[in-house]
Amino acid sequence: MEMIAKYILNQHPTMIALFILSVICWAAVLDRLLFWLFSAARYRPIPPAIYCKDDFTKEVLVERLRAKKRRHYLEDIILCYMEQRGSQEYLSQMISEKVDSMSSHIGMLDLVAKLGPLVGILGTVMGMSMSFAGAGGAAMTTPATISRGISIALQTTIYGLIISITASVTCAAFRKCIRNAVLKMEGLICEIQCSQKTNSV
Repeated sequence: MEMIAKYILNQHPTMIALFILSVICWAAVLDRLLFWLFSAARYRPIPPAIYCKDDFTKEVLVERLRAKKRRHYLEDIILCYMEQRGSQEYLSQMISEKVDSMSSHIGMLDLVAKLGPLVGILGTVMGMSMSFAGAGGAAMTTPATISRGISIALQTTIYGLIISITASVTCAAFRKCIRNAVLKMEGLICEIQCSQKTNSV
């Protein structure tokens, strides 16, 4: 731990800032990745009982869904639809809650994607200013002093871009997952409503 602390303290402030941004970025990515993996693992085919005319069969399905501790988001929509008897207000509220849950940490990834290049550019400017200050300074200036500034400038630019690209790509991927999930929820509601209208005719 002492070696890690010593290493961190010897780093340039912009490098420390980029390290913190990378930790936030990967923590958010891992959290959302696990969320979607667990969601995929909990997926089950839509039970045929939902299209059945028999009220007893539907009640059994509702009880079974209520008893589940961790439901897939489509199962939550089915349960809400059956408990609230197709109320559009409750269904819209349920979809909104699910989207909010799915969108967790997306704003953080957006912020990291914007801050990464800015911190990288700040490090570039500071590194180059160190090099120019060293080159225009006293005669005691060594090539190592100049190269350190250039190294900081290049490293912060690279790390800032890597963090920004990672956050932007994963953010776009998670947003696509959310759009697909909303389409599935809305499609399921339309399918149930159409089947009930057909059964009632």
